[in-house]
Amino acid sequence: MKVAVVYESRTGNTAHVAEMIGAAVQELGHEAGVWPTAKANLDYLTDADMVFLGTWTDGIFITGHNPGDAGKLLDMPGIWGKPTAGFMTYALHAGKVLNKMADVVTLLGGEWLGGRLFKRGQLEEGLAAYVVAALDAAEESLGVAS
Repeated sequence: MKVAVVYESRTGNTAHVAEMIGAAVQELGHEAGVWPTAKANLDYLTDADMVFLGTWTDGIFITGHNPGDAGKLLDMPGIWGKPTAGFMTYALHAGKVLNKMADVVTLLGGEWLGGRLFKRGQLEEGLAAYVVAALDAAEESLGVAS
């Protein structure tokens, strides 16, 4: 499969997770391209079979949590019909922010496969299993035998 990993990052944590996802995808024998939203390769994104879309968690306990820079994510080209897995980084508590990330993916036209939160200081924890599960879900959605 051809996989696009697109992200927004404020402190570098989400960029680091994006790069690790891209490397894991390649280690599993798939093609991967990794870009921040503003520099996404539109031709690659158009041809991609699936997308990993990531950002950081914004907000505090009182007002709730939201995908950071969600406006920048929504400004990127649509990912119509593409299986899309979300990933988000956070520092202390993420609340139900993945539900809001699912809404972003839906607004972009993607097919939400689910997502994963990565805590600062523990960014590698669960990453390999997340990538394998997301690729399997995408292959199932696309009707591709793994």
